Amino acid sequence: MDTKAAPDVEKSISSARPSPVDSHDAALAHVVLIPQPSTHPRDPLNWSQHRKHIILAVLCLASFAGAIAPLSGQLNLADQEKLYSKTKIEESYANSAALAGMAAGPFFFAPIAHRLGRSSVIFWCVLCTTVCQIWGAVMTHPEDYIPYVMSRLFAGFFGAVPTVLGPRIVTDLFFLHQRGRAFTALHMAFLFGTIAGPTFSGFVSAHSFFPVEFWWTVGMLGFTLLCCFFFLEETGFDRAKIGITPILIGLCPATIIMGIFTLISFGFYVGVNALTPVWLQKPVSAGGYGFTLEQNAAFTFSHWLGILFVQFYGHYLNDRLPLYLARRFDKGVWKPEYRLHVLWIPSLVLNPIGLGIFGAALQYGLHYMVLALGVFVVTVGSLGSVPVTVNYVVECFKGFPAEVGIVVGAYRIVYGLTIGFYIDGWVEAVGLRSPPRSTEYSCFGYNAGLEPEGNRYDGPTNSRHTELDLQLGAVFADVGNI
Repeated sequence: MDTKAAPDVEKSISSARPSPVDSHDAALAHVVLIPQPSTHPRDPLNWSQHRKHIILAVLCLASFAGAIAPLSGQLNLADQEKLYSKTKIEESYANSAALAGMAAGPFFFAPIAHRLGRSSVIFWCVLCTTVCQIWGAVMTHPEDYIPYVMSRLFAGFFGAVPTVLGPRIVTDLFFLHQRGRAFTALHMAFLFGTIAGPTFSGFVSAHSFFPVEFWWTVGMLGFTLLCCFFFLEETGFDRAKIGITPILIGLCPATIIMGIFTLISFGFYVGVNALTPVWLQKPVSAGGYGFTLEQNAAFTFSHWLGILFVQFYGHYLNDRLPLYLARRFDKGVWKPEYRLHVLWIPSLVLNPIGLGIFGAALQYGLHYMVLALGVFVVTVGSLGSVPVTVNYVVECFKGFPAEVGIVVGAYRIVYGLTIGFYIDGWVEAVGLRSPPRSTEYSCFGYNAGLEPEGNRYDGPTNSRHTELDLQLGAVFADVGNI
């Protein structure tokens, strides 16, 4: 294949001279640096590794804190139930509102970030998230249920923005062969925040009134705000009119395929994470486990172990396995589809098994450690796919990483957003085991079809198709504006 005709092809074995900035890393990996850095000192690719890693660390902190904030009230449903005179399911609607905000916010802020700069938008979104946490903490009157839910909506609206704008900064800072690890760190920080928030808040508010679970996050967000102000640097401005771009990317075949895969693979994990507190805190007589708030918070460490395992797994495989396959089977020619091979074990094997264990534990009232095992396996299977799918679609749309993050992120949480409104009726109709079992079959069937199908695409051809789709979409958009 002619590498000149396919700009996204990377030869992983080459005698090309690496940049001085990255000479050691490139010499070890024997790769051509993609993209080629310029000679200008302000080019982010020429910045020192120390400087790049500081920016990445601040991005991870902002993503972590932004994920903690909207979901920090997830576990302490009893206090809210008494205060607002609502059922636990109705209280879980606040979590659904937070997820809705996390899906909608990036669509609003991506065009603004292209105009004002990504670091500036991240700073102001962290500040607004802090305000929303204070808003939620002062909603302590019986008639404050709706304002409380709205505070969760806007906390998610602002809190998810650093994770979506982060991929654009990562692609500005790092070369192609480094991005797998960088994407893994960024998305694991966000996903870890979705677990750490409920866990810490559960322990903090176990013997206190529920607003304290928001007040402690204000301090963390304040520290994050200072880090963003002093250490987060702007890596470039792109003032193109891109408001329609996320929609055009979302309509392309590669995005739809990976989006549906993400919805199935990750969506049920979001639902499990949001609704497990309801089942754990139900009385034993009602089919639950009768957990206290502290016990529920301790149970979430099964998620922590899963995330730590995924971080270790992703750090060592998300770049190395695709590069090895390119060298071994295609004479060093890079194709984005090589990244999809990382998904075999977590998505095709672990996710269905974990869902089966989870469903069986609920159906037959098995020991809570069996339920924890199911949650751990589902966590590994679901979260292991997130950085890989985002990185793959980013490589299909090289100039639009932030827009890709918006679309894939929306797919990722749409199932968890809606499940709170129909899970009760579903469980009453078919029993506790059937919803996880149905999703288990969906995961296995779709993932089994996705892996071979994804690799039938020729990498550069696939990328050319997606670029053509964007060009055609732009033409149609221009025609509509006439």
